[in-house]
Amino acid sequence: MPSAKLTSTPKTYAELRDAVIAVVVKGRQEIDRAWVETYHETGRLINEHILLFRERADYGAKTYRRLAEDTGIDGRTLQHCAQFQRYFPIASTCSQLEWSKCRLLCQVSDARQREKLRVQTLKHDWVAAELESHVRAFNAIAIESGESEAPAKPIELLTPRRGTPGLHPIVERPDGPAIDLGFKFYRALSTEQEKRFSKADIVRLGESGVRKVEDATRAELFTYAATVKRVVDGDTLVVALLVAPGFSHELKLRLRGLDCPEMSTAAGRAAKRYVDGLVRTGDEVVVSTTKPDKYDRYLADVFLRPAASDQLKADRFEPDAEIFLNNALLEAGHAVRYEGVGPKEG
Repeated sequence: MPSAKLTSTPKTYAELRDAVIAVVVKGRQEIDRAWVETYHETGRLINEHILLFRERADYGAKTYRRLAEDTGIDGRTLQHCAQFQRYFPIASTCSQLEWSKCRLLCQVSDARQREKLRVQTLKHDWVAAELESHVRAFNAIAIESGESEAPAKPIELLTPRRGTPGLHPIVERPDGPAIDLGFKFYRALSTEQEKRFSKADIVRLGESGVRKVEDATRAELFTYAATVKRVVDGDTLVVALLVAPGFSHELKLRLRGLDCPEMSTAAGRAAKRYVDGLVRTGDEVVVSTTKPDKYDRYLADVFLRPAASDQLKADRFEPDAEIFLNNALLEAGHAVRYEGVGPKEG
């Protein structure tokens, strides 16, 4: 490699050519190194700060939103920085790699395979396109074989928020008490029903009318039987929710507590294929929803189960045979924990 800086003015064209190449190469290397250090330090600051407030479930989400608004840095970039620092806690591990290669390595959820690819990238001096092909190949093989190496540390799974479909609270509205069906839909009580039910009651709607469910709790509310209409990406579904007997509501839902890679990446497409393998259009599922974010999207815990239609008539569901889709994605390495809601669109 020619010297990056000549002590004298180049006297021949060959000397000029070599000097310019050396300066440009060195400059690009220093810029790449600076970006890697910058993103790693940004991720460290975010992760360590959020860790201080880990007892506050929504703190991480609010922090990412505020940082994006106050700094002008895209929220997804901030998340990538945090993921990069978690995957590579020691900054020097990636000091010889460009940021584009670090981002590609972060698409590999398996820690040991990620380290193998990092070592091979340095050993063979792979360009970004070569590394991307190896990452894509590994993800494809893992999906097809259903096998993956054990992660270096336990996967942090979600605690399911599993309610009971068909239960609704009585609430007080400006025009009188009503049944809260969710999603800003309400059903007014008749004069006779106003005498039978109070604001604290939880009821079930059925073909025979409305009845109070004595042992129901508020934790069981806002859970619906639903039919899958479309898989948008790894963490987004379009479903038709059975809000009340004879009344369905089609809605796009984001899976709560996790984040899948973008569909523009090989890992993002792999996550969608994984979900496609578990649930198809027309499948019946159970969905527990939480309040919408500022983008007016609802977050969901989605439960898949065989012979769902046989259980829809029951007051209580047996969860033993269910698959909690949110955790299935985390366990398979197709998603990472993320308590935010972010401006992601399907």
